[in-house]
This record gives sequence, C-alpha cells and structure tokens, in this order.
Amino acid sequence: MCSEISHNQEKKDKREWAIIQTFRSYCPDFPIGDIEKSEAPDFLLHANNRLYGIELTELKYEREDKEFNLRAHEDFLSSLMQDAQTIFERKHDVKLVVDVHFSNELNDTVSTLDDDMRNIIRQDFAETIVKLVEENLPEATGIQYKIDRTSKYGYHNLPNKIECINIKNVTGRWYEGLWYAAISTKVKPLSVASVSQRLIAKECKLRKYNPACDEQWLIIIQNSFLMSSSYNPLTANEAISHTYRSNFDKVFVFERSVGSVSLLNTEKYD
Repeated sequence: MCSEISHNQEKKDKREWAIIQTFRSYCPDFPIGDIEKSEAPDFLLHANNRLYGIELTELKYEREDKEFNLRAHEDFLSSLMQDAQTIFERKHDVKLVVDVHFSNELNDTVSTLDDDMRNIIRQDFAETIVKLVEENLPEATGIQYKIDRTSKYGYHNLPNKIECINIKNVTGRWYEGLWYAAISTKVKPLSVASVSQRLIAKECKLRKYNPACDEQWLIIIQNSFLMSSSYNPLTANEAISHTYRSNFDKVFVFERSVGSVSLLNTEKYD
C-alpha cells in the first residue's frame, strides 16, 4: 500500500511540475526566480526578494459523478501515456510534450473488458502513439505539430478512438517530458459557476498555506479542447470577464489545450 501511495504521489508531483513549467512559459508576467515543490501550497516561488505561493487546481467532474467512472478511466489513460513515454524515451534522447485527445467512446469499450484485455489494449495504444510521434517528430525545440484527420503532419485517418495528437519539442527547455491524455466532454465546462466552485473549495484551505508567503496565487487549469461539444464560448467568456470574490492575490485560468493564460478579476472578502 505504501509503495502504491508513493508511486501515485510521484506521478502527481511529476505532472504538477510539468504544468507549472508550461504555465510559466505561457505567462509573460511570471517572475524570474527559483521554484520549489511544496505541500500547502503546491509550489513556492522565490523571486524579486518575495515569496510567492502557487496552488494548482483543475476543472473536472468530481469522483462521485456516477455516470462516468472517471477515476478508473483516468488511471487507464495515465498508465497508457506513461507506457508510451517510456517506450519513446528508451529510443530517443528528446523531451516532448505529447497531448493525446481520445474520443469519449473509449471508456465504454475499456470498461467492459477484463484486466488482461485492458492491458493488451493499453500496450497496443501506447505502441501506436509512439509510432505516430516518431513519424511526426518536431526536430527543433519549440516547434509543435498537430496531428488530426486533416493534418499534413499525420495520417488522414487516425486510429479509432484517437481524435487528435499535439506534439511539442521541449528539449533543452524542460528536464522531463510530459505525455498526457484528455477527454473533451468529460472536462467540466469553463463557466462562472465552475470557477466559483473551485475558488470556494480552495478558499477554505488558504489559511493553512505557508504564512511566510508575500503573495498567494491560484492557477485554475482547464483542458477544454475547442472541438469539444461541451465547450461554450459564451459561458467561457463570461467566466473570464466576471469579477469574483477571493482572498488569493492573483487567480489565473490556464487553458492547456491552447496555451492561453487569463488573469481573473477578483475582489477580496471584507
């Protein structure tokens, strides 16, 4: 049990490091300084003779959402992408960000199978993804390719259950690559309500964060692919322009699928 917890924590830490590095590269006002992993909040940034606390949170459906076995599916996709990254990095000294967008029907297929068959399918998908990445490998650091059903960089017909793959070469910029998966319609849509929910949840924990911090930041991560049927530009725009109540000094929405960073308008509680 302890080894499983340690392994899960290691995966969580690695993912959070990748997210903060990606956010830093897209946020032009991010202070130059040293970042260290922390517990409450997730990161501490030493910059400009100040200490910044940075907490990460994601917009996604809660575990109690019974219509979709999110935890099992996330674990399956996480293992799949980890397998693909391991296979690739054994053969190539290149660091990549590989973002695979699977169709929603994948969960319906996987959930009906036993463990042995799931493992076989996971391995097949991992090897297929590696092959696609190798055939569409951006040679220069900073270059990104998008493989979809019309892309000149990839197959006109991607494998069944894969809708899109984004590949970015981060060699020399990142110490580690990031390979991850997303399902568009199972990500909670960006709205005033969903942002407010995350703010309330994190606001309750703010008083427990490192008291030495001069500023506390919250980064709300959104993975809504624009092709998603759940994406609504009206509610998204309302969410970005709305003024929220929060005691965080800065609150950002980070849209990972397009690399956009928005600083939200906030007013502190009395």
